[in-house]
Amino acid sequence: MPQDFPHASAVEGIRFTAQIGIPNIVQGLFNKRELPTKVAAKVGADHFGYELVEGMVKSYGPGPFYVRVAKDEALLVHHPDDLKFVLGGSPDPFASDPEPKLKGMSAFQPDALTISRGDLWAQRRSFADAVLEPGTPVHRLASSFLGVAADTARELTGHAVDYHAIDSAFQRMTRRVVFGDCAADDTRLMDVLGELMSQGNKMPGEPGPEYPELITIIEGHLAKAEPGSLAAEIAATPAPPGGAAGQVIHWLFAMGDTLAANTLRALAALATHNAEQSEVRTEIAAADITTPQGVASLKYLAGCLLEAMRLWPTTGMFARVSTREVEFPSGAVLPEGRQVLIYNVFNHRNRSLIPYADRFSPGEWASGSAGEDWSFNFFSHGPQGCPGAGLSVFLGQAVMANMLSAGALSASGVRLDPGKPLPHSLDLFGFEVQITGAV
Repeated sequence: MPQDFPHASAVEGIRFTAQIGIPNIVQGLFNKRELPTKVAAKVGADHFGYELVEGMVKSYGPGPFYVRVAKDEALLVHHPDDLKFVLGGSPDPFASDPEPKLKGMSAFQPDALTISRGDLWAQRRSFADAVLEPGTPVHRLASSFLGVAADTARELTGHAVDYHAIDSAFQRMTRRVVFGDCAADDTRLMDVLGELMSQGNKMPGEPGPEYPELITIIEGHLAKAEPGSLAAEIAATPAPPGGAAGQVIHWLFAMGDTLAANTLRALAALATHNAEQSEVRTEIAAADITTPQGVASLKYLAGCLLEAMRLWPTTGMFARVSTREVEFPSGAVLPEGRQVLIYNVFNHRNRSLIPYADRFSPGEWASGSAGEDWSFNFFSHGPQGCPGAGLSVFLGQAVMANMLSAGALSASGVRLDPGKPLPHSLDLFGFEVQITGAV
């Protein structure tokens, strides 16, 4: 008989659903709802979720175990060795299109790479790699992008910046990076995408009514192929099945909304951690941030951005689904069609494995081993690792470097004490940062 995985109790399944599953849905799986997100941060939902999973790991670990989520059991994977096994085997035998994700993403990006399988996935991934150039030190268009990032930093300097302000600025930056200056002021594009993502929260399983309009807008900008933009690269790259426009959608919200959130949190952490801010300023002062190579050399600053993503992941939990029966290294067998859950809120801060779990530790990325740790999956890992990760980090580095060079950094509405464990939640809608005057 095949060996089975341990099973969490029915009571633990109810708690997991109530404390983790439902709050994720209520806050919005694809487009965060402000009030529920503020309430979740206020009541410490992520903290309680962490403690629940920590207790179950002690009871059923160190390997994966089943936990009931609503009506079905899913396999919760938490140890880095098992995370490597699952993510290293994606998209087959661990596909990234479990039913809830497929139904939700179909509303705003039905042709997305992340919900593709087989040859279709391979062709779409090849297209993304050709345009976004993952693994290269700097993108071939980095000089052009650096100018856009510097403009964005100036837009965010000299006044209080909350999430709405930085999100708007980063969306504009994203439109310029992807399409060029021709799309700089096209706020209708992001409005339509935001509406479709909100519809995705309801998991309709089909494109939303505004989806044809979104594709038409994107195709119109791509047709201009403005020099110095990703659109120019797209024009020179064979289109994947379904066309290029359907792939660009993911880049728009990842470079816009998600990067904005991570950058704002990184700035808040720096504003409250004097030693780390001093290290960053020393690093910036020694680099030429008017060049792509100079920005890319800011490893400690990049570590600040990556630490914000580790401490407060914008995707608290994601899933895979087995495409066939899979035997894990332990000998336990996962049947075909079972969901595998990866709970970043716990994995990123697993105190039993991560010495700096609750501290802001950019140095672990700059000179430590954090970059090779499969516990940290804000960009995922393995074959389905985010192809735009390098470009996203570069843009974040460039904006922050230019902002910090312009003056003193402060934050209001947030308390992050370097001498105490950092909170599991940092409400994006509850604080502001500001660059003013001289350092």
